[in-house]
Amino acid sequence: MTAKQLKTQNAGWYRFNVGALECTAIWDGYIHHGYEGLFPNADPAELARLKEAYRLPQGEFFPMDLIPVVVNTGDKLILIDAGMGRTSQLFGDTMGHTLDNMKASGINPDDIDVILMTHLHPDHSYGLIHPDGTPVYKNADLYVSDTDWEEWTDEASLSRTDFRKPWTEGTLAAVAPYRERVRLFKLGDDILPGITTLSVAGHSMGQCAFIFESQGEKVVFTGDVAHHHIFDPIHPEWFFHMDYDSDPQMGADAKSVIFAHVVDNNIRYHGYHFPYPGLGDLERAEDGTYRFHGEAVTPRLGYSPVTG
Repeated sequence: MTAKQLKTQNAGWYRFNVGALECTAIWDGYIHHGYEGLFPNADPAELARLKEAYRLPQGEFFPMDLIPVVVNTGDKLILIDAGMGRTSQLFGDTMGHTLDNMKASGINPDDIDVILMTHLHPDHSYGLIHPDGTPVYKNADLYVSDTDWEEWTDEASLSRTDFRKPWTEGTLAAVAPYRERVRLFKLGDDILPGITTLSVAGHSMGQCAFIFESQGEKVVFTGDVAHHHIFDPIHPEWFFHMDYDSDPQMGADAKSVIFAHVVDNNIRYHGYHFPYPGLGDLERAEDGTYRFHGEAVTPRLGYSPVTG
């Protein structure tokens, strides 16, 4: 007898509660990301030590998850970031699962009321549209910081010769069906009831974190202020990538700011690129650096680390 392997996995969605909010983490896939060029101002010996100490992949690559989240407030369905989608394989063919996993979770994309963009980089914005250019979320308003909108819809970038040319082309296509429903805001604004914004600019000049509060509990959705659950909290001073950060030093500084804010205000942390589902808490170590503790995935519906 031959036992055929199924070669399938559980659907990539996970629910968690924040006060009265029902949140659903949606897995879009992962980037097969290389260590080369990552954290260019890092001490190579320290990076190697952390890889060994935390049993991280020892080869040339590691998986960097993409994790949009849907928040049900009771009145609205709010999506934070849209994933890479299926319009491009710019970063490989391991992404584009948001729609399948969203539907598997019981959420209809037509029911999304609001999309909050941490920033408009491809792996966050290209999933706004189908490959034919039509909108995935045809009834949603699109919220983007005015600074990020200015940076990534600037048609002057189409004449450049670096990565900004194709990235801008893709962004312009992704936001095109939403032009009449774009809601620009300034970093630091309160944009909807129970939702405040915090500037974490650097990786993108309009990079935004969204803080949700309900019944005394808080969670922050941070986009790309940090990319790795081990390296960034322990060494927030490390730049992410000189090629892709709009301002690497500003991006490094933003990590320290938001990590301190999260710890000092008892806010649960969601990292868009952290290991799925990206949710956990940060603690401050004795030396002033930080540690991220991911929450274990559990089938217990409605579990909260605050109330049990």
